[in-house]
Amino acid sequence: MDALGPRFLIRVACCALWALLPLASACSGSKHAMQEGDDEGDVAADAESPTPEPSPKPAADNVDGVDASAEAKIPSTTGSSSSTARPEGPSPRPPASAAVQDVENGVRAATTDPDRALEFFLSASNTDPSFAAAHYNAAVIYEQMGKYDDAERSYRAAIKANPKYFAAIENLANLAVRRGNIGDAEALLLDAIKANPDELGLRNRLTSVWLAGGKSGPAESEAKKILKADERNVGALLNLSTVFAHRGQLELATTVLTRARDIDPDEAQVWSSLGVVYLEQDKKSEALEAFRKATELRDDLPEARNNLGALLVETHDYEGAIAELKRAIQLYPDFAAAWLNLGNAYKGAKQYQEAESAYERARALGPKDPTVLYNLGVLNLDNLLAGVDRLKRFDIARDYLLSYLDSATGLDPEEMKRVRGFIAEAERGKTREEKRIAAEERRKARDLKRKQDEETKKTDQAAPEGADTGSPGDAKGTDPASGGADAASKGGGEGK
Repeated sequence: MDALGPRFLIRVACCALWALLPLASACSGSKHAMQEGDDEGDVAADAESPTPEPSPKPAADNVDGVDASAEAKIPSTTGSSSSTARPEGPSPRPPASAAVQDVENGVRAATTDPDRALEFFLSASNTDPSFAAAHYNAAVIYEQMGKYDDAERSYRAAIKANPKYFAAIENLANLAVRRGNIGDAEALLLDAIKANPDELGLRNRLTSVWLAGGKSGPAESEAKKILKADERNVGALLNLSTVFAHRGQLELATTVLTRARDIDPDEAQVWSSLGVVYLEQDKKSEALEAFRKATELRDDLPEARNNLGALLVETHDYEGAIAELKRAIQLYPDFAAAWLNLGNAYKGAKQYQEAESAYERARALGPKDPTVLYNLGVLNLDNLLAGVDRLKRFDIARDYLLSYLDSATGLDPEEMKRVRGFIAEAERGKTREEKRIAAEERRKARDLKRKQDEETKKTDQAAPEGADTGSPGDAKGTDPASGGADAASKGGGEGK
């Protein structure tokens, strides 16, 4: 901390990002769906049926006022609280055994070698184009790689192979939200719900999409309808808690989330949402533990890892923060908030070039978020980066901070005072640096003059010594006495 306030701003994701539904796995030649992290033998459901998943991470605004509709989105888990498979239509024919083996191999490789996993899934889909799980898994990997066109194509192939593959429908809808096409996501889900009106998972997903689009009224109504049909539906409870949190009804949101936690204490999304509400209440210790619990329960929640990393930065555990934030970015390469927080972690760890690179990546992904301008300004104010002129750094810092003031909205007077204090600090720093540079130039001039004087003195001292030694140049100017002696010697010889 500094007398003027924090030297960086964090970005916490408040339910604005969603985790991908897990990969589907085929076991023992049958079609099953398995959540990532389960043992291979722990069969959860038929792979050609909807993949059973935990409750959803409800979509919402960032805790610090960033509109969720402007943030990038990633698919979530959603549905009923039950761990059993949801109702399904007629079972498709069993996939080819070679395709089943490829899917199993791909699931095993997915965590450590996504490229290899993708090869297996594509091989399975080529072997048996009707194997929906193969298309779905390829789509999940494509989405994690940021190849959204390929992901959309594979999700649609999975739905074509099995129209009741609800996991593919939900991920496809959230991919549309992630790409800013909320209307497309809504239309897709409404069509699916029309064909499957009793599918609560799809209705929960639609509720999340409405929340992402700022439609809190319809979202609240739908969540309550779902709870009327299933009072233990964790996904609906999560969405309802988000509605309350948006309204500032934090105690009510906490009550709803506590109810969800009591129903399913192993649901990671519940803990992640609790962490966000704790942050709103400035209960940072409780929030940190809630996010940590969420990441322990599920490894693939980018928003929980981002939030945990942001809080670790505040506790000065920079190495721990870097690890969490790198994992969040691995899960979601376009996660602007995680890139910004990673820049903060690198700055705390004194890895300034890495910090600048992370900030610039955050700026490219979220050009409308002024927070990165603040952090880039302070980074240049505090540190001389490679390739930056000593004086220019202060101009760079000042310009970033002025841009932050121009583009940020809703700044309170205290924050504006703090930023203006940093701008004044940049001006003072430039003045000090100019004086320091001038002093260095004067010192260099004095040193140069002293060196020249010493060289001149050495030259002057060396001149008489050269004359005594009788160098060849001096022989031409021998003194008369010496010349007379020589002449006398020569004359005497001649006389003899």
